[in-house]
Amino acid sequence: MVKLLASASVVCILIVLAGVNRGFDISDEGLYVLLADPLQNNIAGIFNYDLFFKLFFQITGHSFSLAELRIIRLISYFVGALALAGFWKNIQEESRLSAEIFCIAFLGLLVGYAFLPPSLSYNSLTVVLVCCWLKLISQKQLSLKSLLLLGLVLGFLVYIKVSLALILFPLTIGILFLGKKGKPILFVAMLIPFLLLELVFLMVLNENVVDRLQEGIPLNSLRPGYQLKTMLLSIGVGGFWILISGLLGFALGYFNKKKSSFLPAVKIIGVYGFAVICYVTHITDEWNHLILLVSSVLFGFFVGEGDFKLIRVNLWVLLLLALPFLLHFGSNVYWLRIGVHYWVFWILALRWMLKFPYWEMNFGLSALAILLVFNGIWWHPFGQNSSLWKKTTVWNRNERETLYLDPELVAVLNGIKKSTINDHSKPLLAAYRIPGLIWLSGLQTPYSPGIWDKSQLTDFFEFEPGKMIYNGLDSLPENWHFTHRQNLGVYQADSLLLLWD
Repeated sequence: MVKLLASASVVCILIVLAGVNRGFDISDEGLYVLLADPLQNNIAGIFNYDLFFKLFFQITGHSFSLAELRIIRLISYFVGALALAGFWKNIQEESRLSAEIFCIAFLGLLVGYAFLPPSLSYNSLTVVLVCCWLKLISQKQLSLKSLLLLGLVLGFLVYIKVSLALILFPLTIGILFLGKKGKPILFVAMLIPFLLLELVFLMVLNENVVDRLQEGIPLNSLRPGYQLKTMLLSIGVGGFWILISGLLGFALGYFNKKKSSFLPAVKIIGVYGFAVICYVTHITDEWNHLILLVSSVLFGFFVGEGDFKLIRVNLWVLLLLALPFLLHFGSNVYWLRIGVHYWVFWILALRWMLKFPYWEMNFGLSALAILLVFNGIWWHPFGQNSSLWKKTTVWNRNERETLYLDPELVAVLNGIKKSTINDHSKPLLAAYRIPGLIWLSGLQTPYSPGIWDKSQLTDFFEFEPGKMIYNGLDSLPENWHFTHRQNLGVYQADSLLLLWD
């Protein structure tokens, strides 16, 4: 079984590595890479892990390429899988790490490539950090060293996704108190890593996350997509459909066990009911949400069919089931759409709870992981208008970085590069949702690495900037009147304009 899982892991790794310098998403991936650009400003930032890239640049003078960022993400998944194997060892009280669990966790994390671009991102980083958090928090007793590491993980989360840090910190304290893991006075040690990081950033960069969040949280809370009600509704709607799917599975399992005469009718209702749920919840081009819905049906089926007294459910399993919802908080993306990033925790919960031949589970996971990684990386790459093997036009972003992109995108980039107003000494604004055009042009954008909507634009700009790239997803402020415009072309059905005074 381990050989099967390991072989599938190798195939997925090769699929990812084969595309590290090919294709690019100018929306979300543009934001990720600008956050990694040490010269890019991030005023009032809500995602502040760019401070680590700026600090690294100050020390080494090195800024990361697209290929390097994609490889770092792949390596981080290896770390996350190792941490989950350690978590499993702790809760199972085993003597050594399980190679099978490591491979299962690694494949589960790799499935995250099915949605969103393949670069290092706050979504991938939060999942990996939570894997490390699970490994540390599940130890029977926590030494001072373990508490410092736990504090470091929670501290990193403040920079990467502060909303998750605000949830995990009190949850961590609760678990430590309930489990009596160490003396209460030692819990203060968890604050030390974060305080040291803040001091270093303030001394070296003259800014830190506390200063940024004091401005960033109020500004972002006013944006339509980041209203508390909206974010909770996204989780609630996803949870509702997961619950309904689980109940359908439970009914099938229960009546199947009883050999009831109602079983044929329940099967018909279950199949048609599930088909309706799949259709209703399909709001985008992706079908990744089916993984979560099918998983909930499986959970329900095996619970309904099994002996409740034999179901191996404890607080750790309940935590694994809850983590996808906790990790999502603070995101404005539909929960069912992004939930595939967190699926690994449900895989481990299923592996723990159910007593059936593991070969079928391992085979299914291996096949599904290869399919989803191939689809997300090569066949239908996120935010791109064609398959990755069609990205054949060379674009030299700088002297050391060559990428292979869509010819239409390269034409747009050449238009920016050849423009008479293109002055590399000044920042170029891009609105809306197209920060990747700035990064691919070797430039930086003023104030924020990404302008997603009009409310965010007006927060930063009282008057119109000297020049900008505009794609018309939202209107510009009424008092902005650019005197010149140049058509850069059409990319992904958006007409891109270069505007200047």
